[in-house]
Amino acid sequence: MITAVNAAEPASVSVFAPAKLNLFLHVLGRRPDGYHDLESLFVFLDVGDHLHFEPADSAAADLVLEPDPGIPREQNLIWRALERVRTVEPHLPQPRIRVEKALPMQAGLGGGSADAAAVVHWAEGLFPGADFRAAVAGFGADLPPAMDQQARVWRGTGDVPGDFVTDLAGTPVLLLKPVGGVSTAACFQRLDPGAPAPSPDFSGSSRAWLPSTRNDLEAPARDLNPAIGMGLDALSEAGEPWLVRMTGSGSTCFALYNEKGPRDAALEAVQRRFPGWWTAAAAIL
Repeated sequence: MITAVNAAEPASVSVFAPAKLNLFLHVLGRRPDGYHDLESLFVFLDVGDHLHFEPADSAAADLVLEPDPGIPREQNLIWRALERVRTVEPHLPQPRIRVEKALPMQAGLGGGSADAAAVVHWAEGLFPGADFRAAVAGFGADLPPAMDQQARVWRGTGDVPGDFVTDLAGTPVLLLKPVGGVSTAACFQRLDPGAPAPSPDFSGSSRAWLPSTRNDLEAPARDLNPAIGMGLDALSEAGEPWLVRMTGSGSTCFALYNEKGPRDAALEAVQRRFPGWWTAAAAIL
């Protein structure tokens, strides 16, 4: 989502990269190619990173992260996405990308994919007719939803868009991330190989069927990082949320509320209980 263009300096553009939540994540089985068929409801939040594309001080592009997580530039999805979109349109400017990082790493919030999608959205704003999305097609299962930024169910390996879910916008959310992350690969390795549970009927109000869904990676993630279980228990006890779950492969836990007041009181409670954990209050876009 391009949020601002500096009229005095046309090359200056700001793009918001929203966090995602998987309100449910069903693992439907392993495919012959080794990947898993998934079914997941992605929603996006009003918290996220902000990428500022500014004129570079030299002829070469630059990347500045605030704070800097210490990832080598060549491994950073922002830098890799910039290199890929420039292969499609070499006349793209060489920007200085300044990133205000709000989302933690290894959180299950899709921060890396959202940042890569922001680079594509920036490029599309400058060259609307170019197909930049194909250039980043191999960047992971979260990238197609991050490009889409709509509340909807995704299937396949996360690349097949399904039905929109339109009745969750504005829902208050509380985010709680324990210290440490979880390996997505390790979660999948620990999955129960038995037949997956059936999916509910997705018709009608999402409030009616969401409690019947699940995150199949939650149990293995709790085994790998027991603090996730502590976080889920704490959220369940804080302010009467109507849904508590882990997003993606973790380690962020979330709770959905009817009103902001109970959510804000719950935020204060979990901050007192876990002073070293990352927390945020948000709303579904």
